Amino acid sequence: MRVASPHGAVELPAYVSSSIHPNAVAVPIGHRYAPYHVRNGRYVTATSTPTNPVVLLPAAPESGGGVSYAGVRVTLTKTGARRPLAILQGTHDQEERELVQHVDLAAAREQALRGKREEHGDSGMYPPQQYPGYRWGLSVDTDSCIGCQACVVSCIAENNVPVVGKAQAAYGRQVHWLRVERWAEGKEQSPHNTFLPMLCQHCEVAPCEPVCPVFAAYRTEEGLNGQVYNRCVGTRYCGNNCPYHVRRFNWFSYEFPSPLEVQLNPEVTVRQLGVMEKCTMCIQRIVAGKDKARDEKRAVRDGDIQTACQQTCPTNAITFGNLKDPQSAASKHRQAARAYDVLDELGTRPSVTYLKKVTRGHA
Repeated sequence: MRVASPHGAVELPAYVSSSIHPNAVAVPIGHRYAPYHVRNGRYVTATSTPTNPVVLLPAAPESGGGVSYAGVRVTLTKTGARRPLAILQGTHDQEERELVQHVDLAAAREQALRGKREEHGDSGMYPPQQYPGYRWGLSVDTDSCIGCQACVVSCIAENNVPVVGKAQAAYGRQVHWLRVERWAEGKEQSPHNTFLPMLCQHCEVAPCEPVCPVFAAYRTEEGLNGQVYNRCVGTRYCGNNCPYHVRRFNWFSYEFPSPLEVQLNPEVTVRQLGVMEKCTMCIQRIVAGKDKARDEKRAVRDGDIQTACQQTCPTNAITFGNLKDPQSAASKHRQAARAYDVLDELGTRPSVTYLKKVTRGHA
C-alpha cells in the first residue's frame, strides 16, 4: 500500500482492523522506522531505510526544522504487492473466558466502599504453602496499562531474552517471557479494547511442576516457580501443562551479533539450546535487594526491589512486592475490590494479581 501526504510518500504493508476508524490510518514509529535512521548514522544498513513514516509529517516551525508529530491527511493507493505479516495473536475475542475483566465506574466505586475483594474459597486438594520468609508477588492494573510494550522490551534487555526475528516469531517460536495481549469486547464498530500483560503466574499449585520428569521446575520457599536450566532436558511437558502459555522453549543456539553481545546482563545466565525458560520475577534483582538489606541488618522494605517491567512501565501499572507484608503495595492490590486471578477456576493460586479495567460510559 502506498501512503502519500503533501510532504512525502512511503510503501507499507496494510493490516485491516475494525478497532480504528474506517477513515483513519495508524502507522507505528520506531525500530527501523526511527527518524535518525534516514541520516548518516553508525551503521550503514540503517541509513537507507526507505519506509520511514516520518516523511509523511509536516515540519515543526518552532523546532527549527524538526518534525511535528501530529496527524496528517493521506491518500492510499494499492500497489499490488503482497507481504506476509507476523500476527502473533490470532484472535482478540476472549470467547467468554474472562481473561481480562472489567467493571463500570459506578460499580467500582461501590465495591471500593464495600471493602476487599470477594473471596471464592479454596476447594483444591493441596493445603496452603507456608512461607518462612518473604512471599514475592506482582500486581497488574489493567486500567492503567496502555499496551505500549515497554515492559516487554525491558524484560528482553534485563534477562538476555533472544529476539528471534519475524520468520521464527510468525512460526510460533518467539521466546519472550512477557507478552501484552489485546482483547476487544462490545460492538465490532466500536470495541472496548483492553491490554493484558501476561507472564508466569508463579502459581502456588503450579501445573508445570508435577509433570517435569527431572524436577527442573520447582516451587521456592519465597513463592516463585523456579527453573533449573542445567537440569532441564527439554521435554516441554511443563509448557504443555501450563494453562497460561507463558513457558518458552529455547529452540536454537541464538546468536547475539556484534556489538549486541556487550549489552547482555552479566547477572543473568544466557540459556543454552534445548531448555525451557520463563519469567523469574527478576530473581537477580531480588537477590541483590536481599543482600543489600542483609548488609544493612534490616528486612527488605517495600519498594527496595523493582522488576524490570515495573521499573520501565510509564503508567505504574505493575507493582512488585512482598505479599506477606500487609502494608506493601502489592499486598494491598491483592486485597483490593477490583482484584482477580486469571483463570481462577483452575485453582492454581497464582502470585500475580490483576486489577479489573474500569469502563467509563463506553457504549
